[in-house]
Amino acid sequence: MDKHDDTYGLNFTPPRNLIVAHSLIQQWYVAENHGQPFSKDFFTLEHTMQFAFVSIKSALFDSLIWLFIYVLGGAFVYFVQYVYFSEQYTQILFWTFEGSPLYWFTKVSSFMGLIFSSLLCVMMARYYTGTVAKKAVNTIFTVRALFLICFSIVAFFVLGLFYKYIGNPNTINQIVELFVTFKVSSDKIYYFVFYYLRRMLFESGIVLLCASTLSVLIPFLSIIIIRLFKKNKNDYGFNYYDTL
Repeated sequence: MDKHDDTYGLNFTPPRNLIVAHSLIQQWYVAENHGQPFSKDFFTLEHTMQFAFVSIKSALFDSLIWLFIYVLGGAFVYFVQYVYFSEQYTQILFWTFEGSPLYWFTKVSSFMGLIFSSLLCVMMARYYTGTVAKKAVNTIFTVRALFLICFSIVAFFVLGLFYKYIGNPNTINQIVELFVTFKVSSDKIYYFVFYYLRRMLFESGIVLLCASTLSVLIPFLSIIIIRLFKKNKNDYGFNYYDTL
């Protein structure tokens, strides 16, 4: 296969992750905008499947990071600070929040995967034009959106089941017996379970739904905003592509 074939992407190497997928989309965008038109059938089934796989892999990884850090990491930090240290609070301007700064840092850091992937998608939205780049972006955005919504709905119900299970008195007694071996006061365990763990399980399901919805909407909204920006630039006689 010669270099001309490589230029047109016929020697296709499946992207390993969302960053590589972004680079491929950018290359196709540049090629089309430099007078190398692609056939409407260029984006084959293999392209579609590989880009869909990358978007699912990214969305699953981001969701699991959020789930483990927000739910398990936050619970661990809160438990350690309450049981083994004096309970701490975070002061922000005129507001006081229960939980140490480390606790809130742990909570916020759980969103880093979703934020990073959403920003990559926003960058891809800049190349939503032509034939091939548009199909690639549509594949990633659509599959990612479907997976995030489905995952968040399933996680919401699973976390709800845990919330209901932990409210059972027998479950509380089992948790107390487990932590008594670590010489932890039963009163503190009851407080942790009733006033934090149950509330956190209920809260995390709602937060995940909201976070996933925002992570889905932002890339699609970025396409609309960028296209409107492009139209306004063209109306005023500027070359939109020179601003990218």
